[in-house]
Amino acid sequence: MMLIGCVSMVLPLVPTENDGSPARPAIDTSGLVPDEWEAGRAALRRRFEVEVYGDWPGVAPASVSDQRLVEAGAYDGLGRIEEWDLDLGTVQARLVVILPEAAAAPAPVIVMQTFCGTRTALGGRGDLSAPLNPAARECSEVNGWQGHLMTGVFGRHIAEPPIETILARGYALAFLHPGEIVPDNPDDAPAALDALMPGRESGAIIAWAWGYSRAIDALESDPRLDPARMAVWGHSRNAKSALVAAAFDTRIDLVLAHQAGTGGTTLTRSFAGESVAQITGTYPYWFNERYASYGNNEDGIPLDQHELIALMAPRPLLIGGAWRDAWSDPQGSFRAALGANPVYALYGSEGLRQPSLGAFDPEADIAVFMRRGLHGVQPSDWHAFLEFLDAHFHHSQ
Repeated sequence: MMLIGCVSMVLPLVPTENDGSPARPAIDTSGLVPDEWEAGRAALRRRFEVEVYGDWPGVAPASVSDQRLVEAGAYDGLGRIEEWDLDLGTVQARLVVILPEAAAAPAPVIVMQTFCGTRTALGGRGDLSAPLNPAARECSEVNGWQGHLMTGVFGRHIAEPPIETILARGYALAFLHPGEIVPDNPDDAPAALDALMPGRESGAIIAWAWGYSRAIDALESDPRLDPARMAVWGHSRNAKSALVAAAFDTRIDLVLAHQAGTGGTTLTRSFAGESVAQITGTYPYWFNERYASYGNNEDGIPLDQHELIALMAPRPLLIGGAWRDAWSDPQGSFRAALGANPVYALYGSEGLRQPSLGAFDPEADIAVFMRRGLHGVQPSDWHAFLEFLDAHFHHSQ
């Protein structure tokens, strides 16, 4: 399912030039000052809850109920691996935190959600706890010959990031398996959503976004980590939830949203790539029923994803894409970023300033990175992610 549902080997090349169509509705900031925009943020967030994602869970912040050392001096002495148990009220989850051993000051953090659990993200380590809820069904493909096929199609880092490289640059990592909050399957997700928010309509994307926020609760209280340099990273469905998390939680300082596609960084009204009908038909539990009603009627939706990006302003956002990943519609994401520029300008930022998809500008507050190939996570993606992080967190080691 994962191999079929996420990518097609025959997708056409993404057009290199923007077609010039502006995002609608245009964000009118004429005469506004930042405080006036800030005053309207809550109402705009509420519109996204009503029209797209469902309700943001209103559960108490996370507390760390247990903290265990897994290994000191891991990765040839680069990192210290710890496992934290999180109490999220009605939900329990685990964080795996890897701290750079050489850090002389509080380290910046990259918070990541994993597709197949934290064991898989760390190379199948048996000394880490098994997921509290089963990993997605597709994760059976990770082992054996299926794993080689997966990495061949989706890239070397689809399940495991380059941990040694990240630690050597001085960044801490925190891994959360979103399936511990809401399982990523249509049989179990509805009951989990109802248990998380009884009597309220919501979808898995916003519940997983809430998971990023609860991870921040735990991480920002640790003196070894820098609460002013908290980044969230996600790929595909996890990139959607990373962007939503930052729109709802201003403690998130930077977002790396890689191939977020429909319901993420690209415009609903783009009419390219995956349609609303396709995504809500395949994954009906990701969004609310209202969003599904815009299938084959995208013009009827009263807001669009450039307004979600605007809720991030003026914080840095990297949008990742690939030239053969037309399904994720990089041009729609580029146009959405342009549509958010007026709000970034309120804060004295140029926002997206690159002239085209291929002109990656890591110093800009909104940047779009494109590489050759398909949907997935490659070494060149992580090179760009770290370049963007270094530029905005003013950090390298």
